[in-house]
Formats: sequence, C-alpha cells, structure tokens
Amino acid sequence: MIHDKRIVYLKNDKNKRALQSRYKGILNSTGEYVLVIDPDDLLLNDILIKAYETAKNYNLDILQYYVLSGSYYDNRLWKEAKYRDGILYNSSVMDVFYYCVTRNLWDKLVKREVYIKSINFMREEFRNEIYTIHNDDTAFFGLIKVAKSYGFLEEIGYFYNLNNPSSTRQFYYDNKYINTAIHSLMATMKYYFIQSDNNAFEKYYVAYKFFIKKVYEYKFKLGYLTEGFDYINNVLDLYLNCTFFSYEQKSIIMNFKKEVCKIQKMRESI
Repeated sequence: MIHDKRIVYLKNDKNKRALQSRYKGILNSTGEYVLVIDPDDLLLNDILIKAYETAKNYNLDILQYYVLSGSYYDNRLWKEAKYRDGILYNSSVMDVFYYCVTRNLWDKLVKREVYIKSINFMREEFRNEIYTIHNDDTAFFGLIKVAKSYGFLEEIGYFYNLNNPSSTRQFYYDNKYINTAIHSLMATMKYYFIQSDNNAFEKYYVAYKFFIKKVYEYKFKLGYLTEGFDYINNVLDLYLNCTFFSYEQKSIIMNFKKEVCKIQKMRESI
C-alpha cells in the first residue's frame, strides 16, 4: 500500500505496453519536468537534482545525460559514446537530432508541457497508429517536432540493465504475436521515413538502416503472418517510391515485399 501522497498509482485495465503506459503517467503528472525510468534500471549521481538545475538554468526543453550499461551480476560496464563537450543549447533541435542524440526517453529530462505538446502532435498527425509502434522511438519523434531547445549534460545519470531480455523484446520475437510485431515495425518505418522529410542523410542512416536492422530479420518469420498485408505493402511502397534510395537498396526492399505478397496470396487461397 502506498502512503506517500506524492506518489500516484495508475493501473491499466489491460496490458497496453510501455508507450501508452508512459503517456498515461505523463498526462497525469503535475511537475514542471518529467523523467522516465524503467523498473529494472537505476538513476545515478544525483541526476535528478543536477539535471533539473541545469535544465532550469538554460531553460531547456530536453536535457540528455550519459547512460552506463551493464548487468547487476557482471563487473563489465559500457558508457555511451560522448556526443559534445559541455552543455549544448540554443541550437537547431533538428540538427542535434540528426547527429547527436539517442532516441530513448529514459536518458532525458523533459519539460512536461513539451511532452504534452508532443503527445497531442502525435495523436493529431498519426491517429491511432501512435500506440502500435516502437515505444521510445515514437515518443521521441514527437518530442523533437515540438521542442525548441536540447541540451547535453556531462554526467552519467542512468544505469541500463542488460541482464535479461526485456518483455518488449520478447514480445517482438514471439511467433504468437508476429502480426502485431511486424505491423509495429512497419509503423516505425513509416515514422522514420516521414520524420526525415527531404533529408537524404536521414533517409539513409535512419529510415533505411532501420529497415535493414529490424525488419529484414523478420523475413524468415513472414510465414506466421495472417493479416495486415495491405498496410505492410503500403509502407514498403513509400520506400520503393523514394528517390533517395539506390537501386540496390530498393532491390532488397522489393524482395521483402515479394515475400509478403507470396504469403498474402497463400493466405487468401486457403
């Protein structure tokens, strides 16, 4: 039983996964800034105090700090790559986004009003699709669309536990949920494609790289697909019609689409 009146316990009527649960918490929050933390991770070095004071001092919408990754049962630790010296502020948020940031939520302190604007933006722009895609990636896309300033703090503030595979990762690789998983991946592809606008660098290093890293590995799981074929093909067509991708890149995308069409034809014949 929770007795501290500052703590509000919220419960979903069913499992709505990380993104929708985080949004629910943010929408019910009352503070000036919001910090997201996963249940098996830790905050380090008084980061709440340091990040808040820095964000207030520079009037930052988003403040990112370093992450230490490792396991509670292993002495080996990994610090995320260094982005910039000191604190970066009053610069183009989109320029920072292209080259310098992580797309996690849990290594950032964010103004609550910016979170609210980003949630409203995503709901207006993408309707119900917002809750089908890759959690933090989606929410961060909304944040950088509405944020006016972005800063880096030279402090290690978060410990990311690598010990066990997350429930989200297990979900995406469980054949029972392959329809939802691939639909989610395709929706993320769509977001990455749209968010990059006409930036060739971003099209290649984010949108296409995500396809290769995340979606291509699902080629051997397509046999478990039973629905959502039209949506998958529509997203793949966005990539195939893009002028930024090379012939070789489009060939890989086309081969994946052929596999999808093959499974679709087989399902429709049953």
